[in-house]
Amino acid sequence: MAPLDSVGWLTTQPKEFCEWVERAGRWRTYDPGQFIYHAGDPSDGIYGLAEGSLRVTFPLTAKEAVVIHRAEIGFWVGDNAEFTGRSRLISLMAGTKSRLLHLPSSAISAHLNDVPDHWRCFYFLSAINTAAAIVHLSEALSLTVRARMCRQLLRLATTTQEVEITQDELAELIGVTRATSRRCLADLADQGAIEIFYRKVRVLDADVLQSYEDEQ
Repeated sequence: MAPLDSVGWLTTQPKEFCEWVERAGRWRTYDPGQFIYHAGDPSDGIYGLAEGSLRVTFPLTAKEAVVIHRAEIGFWVGDNAEFTGRSRLISLMAGTKSRLLHLPSSAISAHLNDVPDHWRCFYFLSAINTAAAIVHLSEALSLTVRARMCRQLLRLATTTQEVEITQDELAELIGVTRATSRRCLADLADQGAIEIFYRKVRVLDADVLQSYEDEQ
């Protein structure tokens, strides 16, 4: 089940629950640009990201979906629709070649009938995702563009220094124009914090990024 047993949600859960996840989960691979599910789809379970990256979008308007999150290894999603019985609120697409562990709805339902105490494990996942949403909203409302960019880069570089993402995608993530994003990245590169490549950003000095992460 590696690396999902060493990063993210499952690292906080009981051993017997993690063993059930390993037995019940089914591996799926996705190519860049391939959708895992769309907003409005019925739930088919929850997904954990083991390799690659995911683009999370929300259909705020009929014209264009808004990119609200770039998920990295250890991210789990799908709990909202799975446990409320509502349709999917967001769309999930592979940003790069990705491998996900899928826990089917039928397996989750059967397991919770057998072991009701494990509801707490899923509540914990919902709490993680709710906290992340609150953090993103707070950042958007109160921090400078540079602070938001630094926080985003630090999040993306949790498991690797080299992040596969374009400057335009970073602009979408923090909700600024491409020109603003590029100026911010160029400034950080001049300070030696990052190195910019084609469709990639390498974090060279996390301390520089951290020095700006609370800038208001």
